[in-house]
Amino acid sequence: MYEVEVQDEFSAAHFLKLYDGSWELRHGHNWKVAVTLRANKLDSMGVVVDFEMLKASLRKVLSEFEQTSFNEHPDFKDGKLNPSTENIAQVICHRLAGRLKPSQAKIVRVTVWETLDASASYYPS
Repeated sequence: MYEVEVQDEFSAAHFLKLYDGSWELRHGHNWKVAVTLRANKLDSMGVVVDFEMLKASLRKVLSEFEQTSFNEHPDFKDGKLNPSTENIAQVICHRLAGRLKPSQAKIVRVTVWETLDASASYYPS
């Protein structure tokens, strides 16, 4: 079993709908994202996935959010999803999966850090 991970960062804002139905104030973060792929065997080049291809695909996904508010993104707009770190990890995972070529490597985890000491991970099924 093999795993590879790439990381990237971006800046974006969000505001959450709280338990009582009120909204917190809009605020921004310097988000960090780590994506882990797993494969049972290596491909013909001897890798799980080409790092440069994976980095470019992740950068393309993250560029949708760079210097924006998650609340204005189609996946979150109008309260479709509360832009929590957990939901952001899920959206990034699904958007990245749609950009990757079908292969023996599968995304097993996307971790998003909202701050240096607070992160959430999404594990696709």
